[in-house]
Formats: sequence, C-alpha cells, structure tokens
Amino acid sequence: MGKENLEEYAYNAIVRLIQANHFKPGDFLLETELSDLFGLKSRTPVRHALGQLVAKGFLEKKKKKGCYIPPVSAEDARHVFYAREIVEGSSAYCAARQATPEDIADLRAIVALEAQIGGSGNKLDYSKLNERFHATIGRIGRNAYLARYSEHLFWRSTIYVFLFGGYYTQPDFVRHMLSPPQHIGIVDAIGNRAAETARDLMAHHVRFTFERIFNLI
Repeated sequence: MGKENLEEYAYNAIVRLIQANHFKPGDFLLETELSDLFGLKSRTPVRHALGQLVAKGFLEKKKKKGCYIPPVSAEDARHVFYAREIVEGSSAYCAARQATPEDIADLRAIVALEAQIGGSGNKLDYSKLNERFHATIGRIGRNAYLARYSEHLFWRSTIYVFLFGGYYTQPDFVRHMLSPPQHIGIVDAIGNRAAETARDLMAHHVRFTFERIFNLI
C-alpha cells in the first residue's frame, strides 16, 4: 500500500470511528494510539490525516497536546448552522447563475449516486458524497471566498451531524437518510437557473438538518 493510500486509509478510519461515536467532544485523537489501532507501522499517515481534518475545521489542535474534537453546545450549533444557511444559500444562488451544463450534469450524477449509496446503508461513502455535493456547489458558484467558508462551516457542523443526527446514529440509517430528495430539488433549481429558489432551498435544507438535531444536543 503506497503512502497516499495509507493516508486515505487512516483518514477514512478516523472518520468511521467518529461516526460510530468511538470519540466524544473533548477527546484527543492520539497518533500513537490510532496507529496501533489501525495496525500501521508509521504514525505519518495518521498525522497527515489528522492534519487534513484540522485544516477542514473538523478537529482542533492544542500546542503540545495534539488534535481533539472541539466541544459542542446548542448555542454553537445554532451559530454554525445559521452561518451555513447564509453562506451555502449564497453559494447555491451563485451556482444557479454560473453553472455550466457540465457542472449541472456533475451535480445530477452525484445525487443519483448518493441515493444509491445511501440506500445501501454505507455511511462512510454516503458522508463523502454528501461532502462532495456541497463542495461542488461551492466550486461551481465560482466565488472562492464563499467556497472556502462553506467548506469550513460544513465540516464544523458535521461533528453535530455525526454525533446527533439520525443520519449516522440511528440503527435504521436508511430510513433517516433524507438528504437526496432535498439535494435533487436544489439541483433542479440550479439547472433551471432559478437562483433565488436555489438559495432558499439550500437554506431550508441546512435549517432542516439543524432542527432535527437541536433538541438532542
């Protein structure tokens, strides 16, 4: 297994552990322990994987202590998801105005695959497609600032989704997996160049996710 594959393996393994609630907010993710757990001879792949998650805003880092899952609170969740409504809604608005036919075809391919993977119950692949969907809208909106802030807010909110959202915590994951129909509506609005509708649907989608988990935090 090459270096890149080892890093990808470590990254996916860490995400799976967080999805499974193996770690809680405030827990430190130690390179040595994770390397041993994953059967890796070197800590380098784990170090790089943790670095990626810190850069995305999913984990935080304390000097001389390492990476940890940041604390969660109802107030923080409200702020994060509200910011996502504004930023991602604006990204969807821009996407409806800027997307090429190829961009729209890419989005339709993502939501088709998302529904297929989600229906199979594969949580990791589903979460990666969900990330890809939101990142693609940021990209095709062609506003680098919105795309950058969207990614950071998406990953910060993801810790709440992993820990409290029925998408990942419920045994009957498939029944709780409701994003694809909402994603399809957003893509249709982008494809129809209905910028205000795309913005409103994206804001509703983010708010819907927040409302499902708020009382569980």
